[in-house]
Amino acid sequence: MRLTTLAVLFLVVVAMVVPAEGYQVIQGHPRLFFTASQVSGIRSRALGSYSADYNKIKTWCDSHINDPLPVNVSWALSSYSFVYLVSQDTSYLNRAKAVASYVISHNQTHSTDWIFGGSVFFDWCYDGLTASERSTYGSALADGADWYQSGSGIGTQWSSLNNYHSKLGRIALLSYPGIALYGEGINNQVATACLDTYSAHQFGSSTILCCLDEIASDGGYFEGDYNMSILCTGNRMGMTAYDVGTTDDPFSWSTNYQNMARYLVYDTGAAKGSGTSLGSKQGDSHWHSGGSGAVRMALYNLAAVYNDGVAQWVADEVLEQGSGYINSFDRWKQIVWRDPSVTPVHPSAVYGDNSAALFNDVGMVYMRSGWDLSVNSTDIYAVFRCEAVPSYHTHSHQGHFLIARGNDLLAIDSGDYDSSISSHHQNYFCRTIAHNTITVYDPGESTFYPYANDGGQIPVWSYPDAVVCGDMSGPEFDRGSIVTPYRDTETFTYVKGDATKAYSSHKLSNFTREFVWLKPDFFVVLDRVTATSPSFTKKWLLHSINQPQVSGDTFSVTQGDSRLFVKTLLPTQHQITPVGGSGRQFEVNGVNYPPAGGGGSESGSWRVEVSPSTAANEHMFLHVLYATSSGVSSMPNVTFIDTGDFIGANVAGQTVLFTKSGQPGEDACWVSGG
Repeated sequence: MRLTTLAVLFLVVVAMVVPAEGYQVIQGHPRLFFTASQVSGIRSRALGSYSADYNKIKTWCDSHINDPLPVNVSWALSSYSFVYLVSQDTSYLNRAKAVASYVISHNQTHSTDWIFGGSVFFDWCYDGLTASERSTYGSALADGADWYQSGSGIGTQWSSLNNYHSKLGRIALLSYPGIALYGEGINNQVATACLDTYSAHQFGSSTILCCLDEIASDGGYFEGDYNMSILCTGNRMGMTAYDVGTTDDPFSWSTNYQNMARYLVYDTGAAKGSGTSLGSKQGDSHWHSGGSGAVRMALYNLAAVYNDGVAQWVADEVLEQGSGYINSFDRWKQIVWRDPSVTPVHPSAVYGDNSAALFNDVGMVYMRSGWDLSVNSTDIYAVFRCEAVPSYHTHSHQGHFLIARGNDLLAIDSGDYDSSISSHHQNYFCRTIAHNTITVYDPGESTFYPYANDGGQIPVWSYPDAVVCGDMSGPEFDRGSIVTPYRDTETFTYVKGDATKAYSSHKLSNFTREFVWLKPDFFVVLDRVTATSPSFTKKWLLHSINQPQVSGDTFSVTQGDSRLFVKTLLPTQHQITPVGGSGRQFEVNGVNYPPAGGGGSESGSWRVEVSPSTAANEHMFLHVLYATSSGVSSMPNVTFIDTGDFIGANVAGQTVLFTKSGQPGEDACWVSGG
């Protein structure tokens, strides 16, 4: 009779641990971000090679242990729980219990801070809690999880959330209480619902990972730095919790995640001297930098998952250069996610110096002359983009390029993300006028109504939202693409973007940009623009922080220790007009649209507009750019070449030729010695 009862109990436990969706939650605690078998190794690292990080957390805990409640629940519960797990000092356990008890007694369980903090507290402190305490804290966690999973916490049902935008970060919060509570007999219904919803929306055939792989299988993210942080922080943390807490291996399913580290490696530029690193400022971003701390933690995590030595080296280097600061209460992430068994590998050993990388799915090419991430770097860092996918956090910026030398920003992405619905955002920041590309002004165009007519591309808000995987394949989302052939050699990189569909067909029938990087410090840019009327004014734009200096057909911008020279070769007859300065930094048709607070130093104050002096339907713009030291006073010799069938330039002894017809094909561009 006793054996039969035990057998039945065993079957009940097994049934609780194997949910209907097919995943299997591992048994025992902890199992959020690390397992019980890994605790001894984490403890050894925390007290040994990572003692500086651990002591930062412990010092923070000690300095706040007697603070009156309430406190930040997420920070407090994760840090005190982690220090207790390492030290086994019950004073930290008691502080964590006090915080959790305050949340319960003050009916504050309906908060995202509690869902995360309560989950790690329950899981990491599990062995220090009595059965009664587990029931009390677990029930409170289930209450918060039920509120969130049911849709109350997000203001809608999960099925009606778009697969992009903030869903990427929000979905992760379901994994934590689901894994922490699963099989505990406290509220299995809520735990199962959390994991079922997470699994269905994260891994389902028409949801997050499927969508990511559809639009960015080679890494990156089409909504730029603003939401890249949501992807590489929030969503990745949910993936990691699920990876560790279940027997599934979600990181093997997604090609986006498999290539994410390579994207982050190329996107990470030189240290900027303020705890951040240079980045490409895609879409809705405040600065030309990503979240260095978030990127560093992502690189450590991905390095461990995929045994990626380059990711490990870049994360270490970001830390070495004083960038990627992690708050004291978050230092547990470095201890947990940096796997010391992964050997750092210098990027040049894998990718080489003077290296370029094409991310075709998101329509981006990175170019960098080296891997010096120090604040004193003089490496050239450039980005070219021509993207297919529109979204509310992207911009109308097809054909845009960015050029920096070290951390000196030369050709910038201007404006500031003050709000997605602000006057600055809608009239300037997300519009073509704020980027280094082409505008074609049709005074009768109504595409932008009720906002300013900047002559640019169709605003991203005019496109429908993609809802499920497969939507992006529709022609209604087609606005730009990288055209084959893309070429990267020892001496040059050639990329061509076609952004014709990004503009209203009523005013423009063709816009292609050919971008050549002559390694390491010259760029040749050829634009072919065909308007539907010769009366429509075309402008070639380049934005800078400081005032440009114009001399004949050449202008220069200086920033820090660096200078960018720009020489106009086509149109033969043209006007070079600087626009900017006080009260004109963000001007569109004579009206300035400044961001709230005036904008930061990286928002830019100037732009140069190059316009043809003669009216015609079709114009070609040919420019040579040279990034160098601010001590260089003049541009090296550049001469225009027109052979009848080909046009181009001789640039400091190198010849770059393009077919005049611009027809696609293998021989669209030649570079001497390339």
